[in-house]
Amino acid sequence: MTSNKRAEERYANLVNSIDFVTEQFGPLDKLIAKMRENPAPPGSWRVTPPDELRKLLAKVQQNLTALKERAVRYETELKTREWKV
Repeated sequence: MTSNKRAEERYANLVNSIDFVTEQFGPLDKLIAKMRENPAPPGSWRVTPPDELRKLLAKVQQNLTALKERAVRYETELKTREWKV
């Protein structure tokens, strides 16, 4: 397999992976919307409050969008050069 072909496959895998993760945000957002904050007594196990989860999800969405935008911006370079990890 040529390095260009391998680079093209890796680029396609990267973009497809980003798209797959992005698709998971809808169900996750619905799950967070169903949550209710339940104060727990001191010393007990607690779940992160829904508002904080929404903020974290928004931040992850922004970062993932930025990653995809950068991948698209450098698409030609990513498809034509060998990737180093």
